This record gives sequence, C-alpha cells and structure tokens, in this order.
Amino acid sequence: MNRRNRRILGVLAGLIGGPALLCGMGGCLTYSNYPPEPGVTWVNATDTASIREPMAKALKHVIEKDLATQKNLNLPASGSIVAINLPGGIAPESYRWVAANAHPRAEVLSETTDPNLPVYHIGEVAIRHSRVRVDVIRPITGLEQGVAEPVYVGVEVHMRGATGTRQIERDRPREVGTLTPPELFTIEDVQRAYDARRHPVGQDDGAVEEAPAEESQPETSGEG
Repeated sequence: MNRRNRRILGVLAGLIGGPALLCGMGGCLTYSNYPPEPGVTWVNATDTASIREPMAKALKHVIEKDLATQKNLNLPASGSIVAINLPGGIAPESYRWVAANAHPRAEVLSETTDPNLPVYHIGEVAIRHSRVRVDVIRPITGLEQGVAEPVYVGVEVHMRGATGTRQIERDRPREVGTLTPPELFTIEDVQRAYDARRHPVGQDDGAVEEAPAEESQPETSGEG
C-alpha cells in the first residue's frame, strides 16, 4: 500500500469509525507513527493501546537490560531510579500507565522530578502491520544517577504481534547522535494540554474527548 492510499484509509477511518475499519477485532494498526509523520493522517492513534503497550514494553526491556548489565550503580534502596519522558499529545492517564508498566521504580517526568534521575525518552513508535519499532533514547551512562549534561544514545526495540500479544524480537543499539532526545513534556504540561483539548474556549462541555479507560492498571506479567 503506497503512502497516498494510507492517507485515504486514515481519512476513511475517521469518517466511519476509526480503528475498526483498519483492523476490526484484530487488535492492530495497519500503519501508524507516533509522533505523526508530516502528511500522514491517522485518527487518535496517539492514545490507543496499540501505541501505549509497545512504549511500555520497550522501556521495560531497555531498563531491565541496563539493570542487568550495570553492576556498580549504587542505586538508592527505595524511590524512583528513572524518569520517563513521552512525546506530547498523549493523555495524562496514558502517560502514567506507560511509566507504571515500564518499571516499578520509574516515574513520569514532572516539574518536581529529582534532577539527579536519568531520563529515558520515547522518540518514535512505528507500526507496520504486525511489526513495531520503538525508539528508546537514554543516557549513555544508563541508570547512573547524578550525571550532569549526559550524552544520549538510542536503542531501537523491534516487536511483532497484535496488541496484547506483542513479543520483543531484538534490539538494535544506535550510534551516538543518530537518535537525539526529544522535547521534554512533564506530566503537568501534558495535563494542561489535555484539559485545553477537553474544554476549548467557546465550546460546550459536552463535546469533549474522554480519557482512555482501558489498561489503567500496571501489567503483572513479565516481558523479556
């Protein structure tokens, strides 16, 4: 399917029911990018489980791999060890869900986040049929605390499967400078933007976007 047809399909999805047109009950997106690519139309892809699930799994994979390989971290016995930064446009509940499922000691980036915490970023989520690629961008020093002006490197995490059944197939470390850290969006930034979308000036309160209801609790099963 070429790009023109994808755009047309995205517009039709918005007109007659969104994701159901593309995948029915299959739990997948045919084509999606988050953040959206210029010129590509896809309706509400930023807040579906198809986007949030791979974000959380990719972050969990990279964080757990860093914990296993970094032997002399001297991490605190309790509290957060990493902050999570997601692209803007996501709902606050989704932001919290991704961080909660990334690691028990991960927190959403906020205005009160300890500046000594390393920040792990989501750069992009690309979905092509059953294949997913998530770009995780993290300090080259990994989970080491208190690093001033860290250098960032990217890790591509590749998955396959439909929503709820995706499995990580491999990761691909990238060279320094290949993937750069995105803009920071604190949970407060995200909440303000979300509230503005729900209550635009001059519009009735009845025409508002609802927060996603599914997957509000952290996953209990592990992911390698």
